[in-house]
Amino acid sequence: MRALDLRHLASDAEPGETRPAVTDPGVLVFGEALADLVPRDAMGTVYDAVLGGSGFNTALALARFGARAGYCATLSSDAIGARFRDRLALEGVDMRFCATSAAPTPLAVIAPVGKDGEAHYHFHLAGTALDAPPPTPAALDGFVHLHLTSFAATTGPAGDTALALAGRMRGRGGSVSYDVNIRPAALPPRDEALRLVERRIAHCDLVRASRDDIDWLFPGEAPDDLAARWRSGGTRLVIVTDGADGAICHGDQGSIPISGRPVAVADTIGAGDTFIAGVLAMLAARRRLGTDLKALARADIESALDFAAGVAAETCTRPGCDPPRRSARPR
Repeated sequence: MRALDLRHLASDAEPGETRPAVTDPGVLVFGEALADLVPRDAMGTVYDAVLGGSGFNTALALARFGARAGYCATLSSDAIGARFRDRLALEGVDMRFCATSAAPTPLAVIAPVGKDGEAHYHFHLAGTALDAPPPTPAALDGFVHLHLTSFAATTGPAGDTALALAGRMRGRGGSVSYDVNIRPAALPPRDEALRLVERRIAHCDLVRASRDDIDWLFPGEAPDDLAARWRSGGTRLVIVTDGADGAICHGDQGSIPISGRPVAVADTIGAGDTFIAGVLAMLAARRRLGTDLKALARADIESALDFAAGVAAETCTRPGCDPPRRSARPR
């Protein structure tokens, strides 16, 4: 690694932009914040440090889509942690549930991407802010939905806190979603990871899993059969994403497919985070989160999937996770 440039993404700073007033029910995101070291070239000789992590990406995308977003995570007090706070504040994300640790920001080194744009991650997590005690909000006022994502919501003390928050949110009539987002290098062996993942799914109303997630956790099991099993356990919606081939949502409204959008792919970093944020932002705009998730119509799901597919595809056209600014609100 010959050079390292810590930066915000080019589209982060848009001077003079007026953000619409947010009155929709809030979505609280629980998940990790990492500095993604993204290669500038095929040899990996120069890397950019880009603000990332599944939780941060999802909260950022929700805010850019006009949703009322909150973020629950422990951020480092180092220079990169300060960048995370600056970015979240600029985007209008509620940070009252963020804690601070003197430990450094965790890192994800991304291998040079191939022709398919798929990203492969190598994590540096030990001794970082991820090891610090996770924040435990005393109240969840203003939020009707909790979104759990990736390994920070799945393992260790943070995973335990995520489960407790899920129970509290559902206990007060809110809804919960979970983005499985498997990162094998950050998880225990498969059998233990499977136990942890399924325990969280049992507390959720909506689950997103990629085809890669399913292949790693349930080798040989058909996604349709898996979705049916999860739904029989109480999950209302199961969304299986499959990259450029699109996604399919399984629910009481039937199986609803959405095609992928053909784009020139720079990389796929944050595509899944952007997709699920698009779904949640559209459901929030239609006031279908919380207890109203039970009243979902097929048209609600179709609109959410269509919006999500569009913003996820656009994210893939730019390096790193840089969600577009696209309001999910009806005009």
